Amino acid sequence: MRAKILRINFDNLLEKAKLKEETFLIFAAVLIGIITGAAFLCFSHLIDWLSHLCVGEAASNSVAGYRKLPFFIKVILPLSGVTAGGFIIRYLCKESGGSGIGFLLKTLKLKNGIMPPLLAVFKIITASLSIATGIPLGSEGPIIVIGSSIGSTLGQFLAMPISRIKLFVGCGAAAGLAVAFNAPIAGTIFAVETILGSYAIGTLTPIVVSAATASFFGAYFLPGHEAIPSAALATTAVSSSPAEVALFIGFGLINALLGVGLIKLTYANSNLFDRFKKRLPEYIHTPLLILPFALTAPFIPEIFGLGQDVMLSASTLPPYFLIMIALLKMLFLSIATASGASGGIFLPTLFIGYIFGMGFGEVVVRLIPGIDQSIGFSFGPVGIGALFGAATQEPISSLILVFEITRNYRLLPSLMLATVVATMISKKLSSFSIYNYQLFKEGIEVDENEEAAIMNENHVELCLRRECVVVGTQTTLSELLDKMRELERFEAYVVDENGIYIGAINGVFGAEAKIKYSEISNLVLAEDLIDTSFPTVRLDTPLSQAMRCMIRREVIELPVIGEDGKVAGCIHEHDLINFYHREIIAKSSMLKTVWCAEDEEQCSILFEDEYKIEAIPCPAGFFGKSLVDLKLREKYNILVLAVREKKSGRGVAAATKILEAGDILISAGTRDEIKNFKKKIGQTPK
Repeated sequence: MRAKILRINFDNLLEKAKLKEETFLIFAAVLIGIITGAAFLCFSHLIDWLSHLCVGEAASNSVAGYRKLPFFIKVILPLSGVTAGGFIIRYLCKESGGSGIGFLLKTLKLKNGIMPPLLAVFKIITASLSIATGIPLGSEGPIIVIGSSIGSTLGQFLAMPISRIKLFVGCGAAAGLAVAFNAPIAGTIFAVETILGSYAIGTLTPIVVSAATASFFGAYFLPGHEAIPSAALATTAVSSSPAEVALFIGFGLINALLGVGLIKLTYANSNLFDRFKKRLPEYIHTPLLILPFALTAPFIPEIFGLGQDVMLSASTLPPYFLIMIALLKMLFLSIATASGASGGIFLPTLFIGYIFGMGFGEVVVRLIPGIDQSIGFSFGPVGIGALFGAATQEPISSLILVFEITRNYRLLPSLMLATVVATMISKKLSSFSIYNYQLFKEGIEVDENEEAAIMNENHVELCLRRECVVVGTQTTLSELLDKMRELERFEAYVVDENGIYIGAINGVFGAEAKIKYSEISNLVLAEDLIDTSFPTVRLDTPLSQAMRCMIRREVIELPVIGEDGKVAGCIHEHDLINFYHREIIAKSSMLKTVWCAEDEEQCSILFEDEYKIEAIPCPAGFFGKSLVDLKLREKYNILVLAVREKKSGRGVAAATKILEAGDILISAGTRDEIKNFKKKIGQTPK
């Protein structure tokens, strides 16, 4: 009821103030940026306070304090942080565990960006406990989730439609990255490229405003904050000779292999750890999985904490030691991420790229006589972008992020070269990134947006044309052409004497209908023109697959083959296009009606003629299944617009949502179809 009252008041306010929705979105973006900036301020202070409490130093200089601790405390310290955080994850907020980006992407796909209102608070606490006690995770990933949670909560608080809640989530993500790195452009690109996947002006403008606001907030209240120390990035070397260009290309290749290694290692560890994570609570399994790190860190303190102090002293360390630190950090980052400990992968990945680059650069300078000595220092900052691009498979975000951090134009050519090479090779070697490996593991479409989901979730049967040209093998050419002209088709489908599909005939015939074929009719038969490689689809083939077949073969129609091998009909590109447009328009307009109906607590909406939308309780036979599995449109000819969850009370417009007891199906169809559906699932029609 509270959200309903707020929505009415908000609408009245807009009307009285004569504000347009675009203007309100700008105000909301500013608010999200300010709140996210304030959250990062609290987050940073809490990390430093806990770090002083644990090692006597700020988080940026934690290695020095860690060295002074007794051996027993060095081992216990990392375990204590994830144990304390594990209790919060287990009993208060399960979503506050993990790195967060994977959870964020999954939430956008399956729950339309609806997040728990208190997620930001619990994420600050659990991530601070992990980071301050030295776990090889960073603070930048959590602040992105925190900002996204703030945006989602604001959208829910104002009872905004799903599309606006998703936009607010993107604003929060952009603000989080912007304030963490003082990089508003990178934050904007990250939000539209990774989180939302949309560069539309209506989406971009609020995100830019939110990122800029958060960046200004951070610069004002945390003037000395640097995610990566600027002193570690001081370089003016430029790759000019062909040999140096070749070196950076080779360096990009090596980083591609490192990035893919990090992705695959994290994915493998996640699959391996799942068996433990299912049997034991978070406050037990996470410390057990972190134990190898806790036993290694006392002997190699450089892998402890955020590593900013190690980056400052990297130029004084032996190159082979630097490479060893980078590889160890990568191993333990994959373990920490897969274990479910709360923290991010941003800064650790940048640390690995920098440290490995510094070691690689020193080796290059020693092995290649006559090379410019300053080139060796360039591999550090270039390694940041190259490894980050390879791990995330997003070159634009990586390039802009490193550029905004370094502010060094002279470094840009080398950075672009290595990053693009690393990203391209990584995409060839891995079908998923460090962000979305969780989605890949659970079988969720990695690159699927809301529009693509419509074509993936619906099948050929919905666009089937029964009327098509079907001929036998002995049909003459004149008979074939007459049938194709009669039905205005460019394709004919040839069947044998039992009606089983053999192949297709595809061609454009521009001659007039009354031409005489007497001279060649008996010489050319249908069997002489058959193309047995012509693509076919079935009734349950996704529309997206049918569209890809048409594009690949450059045809406008495909035969639809039934389970008995006979021609059931055909599917035409015009039907696919019309279906797509109709679904996009219908889904947006009807969902808006459904959200309004939810506010008014109506159980059904009647339209003109014979159509209606009704809220139908989910039957027991549907529990544990998704709308995709149930295929309700194919079976009952009804469309489920959304599912109202019993737990949250919100509507979820995702076909992959697993149905549970108490869920309500917001169903649309004719009155007779709704009545028939309710009857078949055992509910008494009204």
